[in-house]
Amino acid sequence: MTYDWTWENNLFNFIRMVIPKLTRDLPHPFSMDGVVRKDDTLQAKAVREAVTNMVIHSDFMVNGVLKVEKYDDCFVLTNPGLLKLPIEQIYKGGESKARNQRMQNMFRMIGYGENLGSGFPLILNAWNEKHWIKPELQEQPELMQVKLILHIQNDVSYSSSNDPINDPINLTERQKLILQMFSDDKNLSRERLCEKTGLSDATAKREIAFLKKAGYLERVGSLKTGHWIVVSNHFLL
Repeated sequence: MTYDWTWENNLFNFIRMVIPKLTRDLPHPFSMDGVVRKDDTLQAKAVREAVTNMVIHSDFMVNGVLKVEKYDDCFVLTNPGLLKLPIEQIYKGGESKARNQRMQNMFRMIGYGENLGSGFPLILNAWNEKHWIKPELQEQPELMQVKLILHIQNDVSYSSSNDPINDPINLTERQKLILQMFSDDKNLSRERLCEKTGLSDATAKREIAFLKKAGYLERVGSLKTGHWIVVSNHFLL
């Protein structure tokens, strides 16, 4: 136990305490496995993989700490050290160079961590299944650290009514990003929006419809020759 008699300060307990705090607020659609409710989802598995990766790829010989930040619309995982593979290769999958291989083996023995080279594709597939913004892996050489941003989206922000939305709205980071992109390029097509954000066409179409209904976005002219107008810029504040 630590000096305050709470919990033993080690990596295993760090993971054991952090993962439930991250996964408990993820969407858990009702499903059954026989007569038992199945609460585990692909997104929960992906979060476990992300936290495990943060540990096994950390460089504990440089200044820095493992840091997990939880927001309403994203998780931000930061670890000390730089990547051992190009970011493009990590997104592609198929190869793995864990900095702490013994830790990797130990975590796999207790059920944490995917097969070598398949962990990050699992995260990408999980986020793609929910049509969430593509996970952002960032290497920050000036800070000697790597940051993974996992955007999440709960559907509570959508109105089930066909009436205009008049109440104040807390836009998600994804909705703010879409508005910013239309503000920068009024002729931006939905196809190009999907390419830049990694969103599916269905998700982009739904978000645009919501922003139009909420009064943030307006289409002027026809689909072929018209353009977009961002009605309000207070989303940037």
